[in-house]
Amino acid sequence: MILKTSKKIFAHIDCDSFFANCEVLKNPSLKWKYVCVWGEIVTTCTYNAKDLWIKTGTPIWEAKSILKGKWVFLNGDMRYYQDISYKLMNYLRYNTLSIEEFSIDEAFCEITWLAELNKISLEDYIKNMQKDILDKIWVPVSIWVSNTKIKAKIFSKINKPFGYYVSLNHDKEIFAKLPISIIPYIWKSYQNKLHYKATSVYDFIKIWYPELKRMIWKNVTDLRLELSWVNAFVVKKSKQIKSMSRWRSFNKSITNNKDFLLKQLIINFNVLYEEFINKDLELKSVSIFLRDKNFITHIYKYSFLEHTYIRSKIYLQIKKIFDKNFDKNNNYRSTWIIFSDFRTYKPHQTSIFDKKIRDKNNYLLLSKTINNINRKFKNNKISYWTNLLWKKESLKLWIRK
Repeated sequence: MILKTSKKIFAHIDCDSFFANCEVLKNPSLKWKYVCVWGEIVTTCTYNAKDLWIKTGTPIWEAKSILKGKWVFLNGDMRYYQDISYKLMNYLRYNTLSIEEFSIDEAFCEITWLAELNKISLEDYIKNMQKDILDKIWVPVSIWVSNTKIKAKIFSKINKPFGYYVSLNHDKEIFAKLPISIIPYIWKSYQNKLHYKATSVYDFIKIWYPELKRMIWKNVTDLRLELSWVNAFVVKKSKQIKSMSRWRSFNKSITNNKDFLLKQLIINFNVLYEEFINKDLELKSVSIFLRDKNFITHIYKYSFLEHTYIRSKIYLQIKKIFDKNFDKNNNYRSTWIIFSDFRTYKPHQTSIFDKKIRDKNNYLLLSKTINNINRKFKNNKISYWTNLLWKKESLKLWIRK
């Protein structure tokens, strides 16, 4: 079989320290500070913190010890990050030939003849794109360009942050310096299998294909073709969301205070429900996780008899699970909530006599309207207020100056 060498040009566009830079965008006074976004570990941090060997996965206590009081630790604001990501992806759709989203902060774009159309060099075109994204979206990006998507992806350790790299040739010397871990889908288990045969990208390319396929079955054909100049890789997107989760860690306040823990669960629930209701989903299962001071995770799950999206129904069940399983003799360090077992919401045919169904559809419309207002004004103008004593919910409206 004769395979055609790719004549297309792809750009891998990746935001630099995306979550941390979003926080700096939201609060400019944080610029030049050691900003870390965290859950139970450091999720991302600014590059001045990375220069001190802070990285994704660094424990909080270790990061604080390294930064010695100069740190700024922030809980992640996923709704805000998704808004910025949405603006970036829309910009790329409008300004490139095609786009494949790879994650919340990176995408592959085809830019085959765009530099020639603008009568400038490819390097100048990329630098102009970087500057334009920074001016319009306000987040810095790094861009790597090659004739296949995987080749563009593996250069992502070069010239970062706010850098670029263009390679339309076979860079043997660069491939020999890049570790095999940089190749997408080559997980730790695969790296262990290949340990005695390949430590670099160039070693990976030299392995006999039948042997490579035997050792790593999934995705190996696409990866090998892409690294051999053949355009074969397509980003696979899940058609159905399997689960959604939110967590809240309070390592400074490890506690057995029941009211405090319930409040953390409610905060998790409010944020998660807002994202859930906007995706037109119904759920059948809800789980809560309570992690104790010894890092032992206690998991409690409940399945409804039928799918539902009614907020009060889901919330009251979460509270029942918590009340039943809370151990006053145990101290906890974090809480999680997970929604799962989804299906797409299907509107029901209503009649003037069917009050129950009309109430459901009106509730869904009300919930979406509230969430749209909050997304527009960014500061939760409208919020649900829960009376824990009477187990009733109402709307609470306040205006922040």
